[in-house]
Amino acid sequence: MRRTFATTLSLAALGVSALPSEAAALASHRASYELRLKGQSDELTGADGRIALEVSRPDCKAYKLDYRFVARFQQEQELTVTDQRTTSVESLDGKTFSFETKTFIDSAADNEVRGTATTAGSQTVVALAEPETRQITIPAALFPMQHTGQLIEKAKAGQRIVETAIFDGDEDADKRLTSTAVISARSAPAAAPGAVPAVVEKLKGLGAWRVSESFYNSDSDPDGMPIFETAYTLYENGVSDDLLLVFDGYTFEGDLATLDMLDSPACP
Repeated sequence: MRRTFATTLSLAALGVSALPSEAAALASHRASYELRLKGQSDELTGADGRIALEVSRPDCKAYKLDYRFVARFQQEQELTVTDQRTTSVESLDGKTFSFETKTFIDSAADNEVRGTATTAGSQTVVALAEPETRQITIPAALFPMQHTGQLIEKAKAGQRIVETAIFDGDEDADKRLTSTAVISARSAPAAAPGAVPAVVEKLKGLGAWRVSESFYNSDSDPDGMPIFETAYTLYENGVSDDLLLVFDGYTFEGDLATLDMLDSPACP
């Protein structure tokens, strides 16, 4: 159970088509989300968590993501704390991706994944350095930032269903992660009950869509059930809010607690 908690959290950092010729530009920002257990769980008596992330543009060639997801799981008399820390750099053209993820359980190091991925033509080549050195070649896949930009572009174009092959830095790249996203009609959502006024003000006037996304790989059930599901409000600048994260055996819901918009370099 402890291992399951740690490995499933990796999918919460994201969202089968040809690679897009261009994707929407994503705003540099720093955000945090407070998570709480939704409904009842047969395995847990309680759970909560926090996501903190920063999307930045160190130069005119790449996005950088710093991401941390800390969660607490209460099972009768046992409390388990998982802590996942990810740093990745993704080129704006969607061709290169470097990643490092460290997972801790109850403050003890549990797993480390580190490597690079390069997409050229119809293939993505993943070169892992940790937990072991190996190379994996898979059909061309989008990287996380490019995937988010693609969803925004498809939403603006009125496309309601988007199927995508994704590589997000998972050590099991050969399992071929794919997602199916269902996008609502464009709307400017009203602030959620209890929304932080300062956060609402920074998103005021932006178009947004409600996105429901299901993720699959070769471990998915034969009956077609996804390994992970999520729903969120996606703003046209790449910021997300009103999260729903459906894992195996429990569900988190969460809201945008803090948001700071950051400067990006002036690029041609």
